[in-house]
Amino acid sequence: MRKLFKDYFTFSKTEAFIAIILVAVISFFIALPYYYSFKKDKEILDVNLAHKSNEALNTKDSIVKLSEENKKYNNSYYSKNITKNILKPFSFDPNSISEEGFIKLGLSNKLSKTILNYRNKGGKFKTPDDFRKIWGLSKDDADILVPYIVIEKSVNTKYQTYSSQKYAPQIIDINTATIDEYKRLPNIGNLAYKVFNFREKLGGFISTEQVKETYGMTDSLFQIIQPYLKTNNVETRKLNINTSTDIELSKHPYISNEVAKAIVYYRNKYGSFATVNDVKKIVFITPPTFNKMAPYITVAD
Repeated sequence: MRKLFKDYFTFSKTEAFIAIILVAVISFFIALPYYYSFKKDKEILDVNLAHKSNEALNTKDSIVKLSEENKKYNNSYYSKNITKNILKPFSFDPNSISEEGFIKLGLSNKLSKTILNYRNKGGKFKTPDDFRKIWGLSKDDADILVPYIVIEKSVNTKYQTYSSQKYAPQIIDINTATIDEYKRLPNIGNLAYKVFNFREKLGGFISTEQVKETYGMTDSLFQIIQPYLKTNNVETRKLNINTSTDIELSKHPYISNEVAKAIVYYRNKYGSFATVNDVKKIVFITPPTFNKMAPYITVAD
């Protein structure tokens, strides 16, 4: 028996060392789950961590509740305001309508007083879109009301009387009128100088329609001043096509540089023009061009 025990349970130093190592490794792996289980329980039971977790949960619940309360409040506020001050637009002048009129339009008392205060301080609405600048008026309300705005133009009676006495438009002869007489034409302004200068370059007007050719003259303005224009004196200043240089000819509004050079070239090649109609022999001078320039050219010595 002793021999048997010695044969099976006696180890060499090397075997004993290996056995110890194996026991240690096995013990480590057996104890490892218990170690992590203990650590996990400790972390969960950490008082500070648990307190913070409770605070986070409470905060989350508070945020959810606050969000729900705000949503209810906003919906309530919106529903109250969406039905408030329903607009009932009609034509009105924001410069003269009364506070009662603003209320009838559907504006609030506060907004009506704001507009009246603006007017009382000297504010004026010059255009319908100026109404949009009122503080407190929403864009949607402005879009509804602006199309109904009709602003009456104020008239300075004193100035109008003075102007009508001093600058009442009169019928003028467009070939003899001075710049001051041109300036008295309605709405012409500084364009009077251009009409006067155009007449001088032409050498005189042969019809009132030529005034319309003045640079900057619009159809609408010409229609306004035409009733005050006349041409009693139709004598024009003429250019001699047998003696004038191409530069002199091209200064006339109705004679282009090309036409002026062609006239001189033809004259030098074929001799002097016998009549004004000889200009028609130049190929590219069209009938409309000739008709415009004919009253302003001559062959006389």
